[in-house]
This record gives sequence, structure tokens and C-alpha cells, in this order.
Amino acid sequence: MKKRSFVAGLVLVFSLVFSSQVLAAETDSLADILKKLDALTCTQPEKLPQFYAKSLVIMVDDKRALLENRVKDYRQMMSDFRDMKCETQRQVLSGKVGKEVGYVLVDEIISITSKSTDTDERQHSVCNYVFIKEGVQWKINLEHCSSLPDYSINPGDDALYYFHNPIY
Repeated sequence: MKKRSFVAGLVLVFSLVFSSQVLAAETDSLADILKKLDALTCTQPEKLPQFYAKSLVIMVDDKRALLENRVKDYRQMMSDFRDMKCETQRQVLSGKVGKEVGYVLVDEIISITSKSTDTDERQHSVCNYVFIKEGVQWKINLEHCSSLPDYSINPGDDALYYFHNPIY
């Protein structure tokens, strides 16, 4: 009986390891597109539209956003903040890639800091990105993000703790 349990446990472990590697390999191309977006957001936001589909829908919490306005906001942020540094930590939670459609569900923390204004803005979200194939390129067709509390901030570390972590 112990031998069967050991074998069953071993099979379970190998299947979990193998499935996570398959998921990672399958969604790597989509995650790479998100990394390219991250690199352009705080440097060349006008190049962002090339990564989005024509029928794009962007939802942030309960509001719809337009890509044109987002690009303008990034450009304004770049002019307001000098010595700006943008970082994104993203973990793919789930995903699937088909022939014409793919998606990734991610947990992401975006941090924007500026030495010139002592700015430290953080946004913790869970986001769903749906991609479609336009020609030979994957493009984002749906971006839907829901804000989460920023668990990296402790109450004593930041005077804005309760701003970043509203109590619902």
C-alpha cells in the first residue's frame, strides 16, 4: 500500500512539473509581448498601439479606458517626472495558446518612481490579456485588470498604506 501511495505521489509530482513547464512554454510568447510593452511604456509610449488589435477593449476595475488616452497619460507622466524608473513584476497564473486566440491571466505589480518629485506609485492588479492573431503577429484584443491591495507595503513603512490598500 505504501508503495502505491509513493508511486501515485511521484506520478502527481511529475505531472505537475511537466504541466507547469508546458504552460510556461506555451504562454512565453504572450508574456514576451507584455515585456515589450513594459519596456516602451515609460520610454516610447507612442509605439504601444502596434501591440494592440483594432477591436481593442481595455477595462481597468469598472471603467473602460481608451488606448489613445493611455498613451497621452504616459507621455504627460514622462514630462512631469524626471529620472523616472518603471518596473513591472508579473507572474503568469494561467494561460492557453491556440491557433488564433490565446490568453494569459497574470498577477502584476507596477512601480513608478521618480527622484525629482519623490514619487513612488504602485499598482497591484490581476489582469487578463486576450490575444488574437492578426496576420502572423499576436495582438492584445482585451486587457482587463482589477486592482488588488499592495501586499508589499507594511502599515508602518508607508504613510499611504491605507490609500494603497483600501479596506473593502
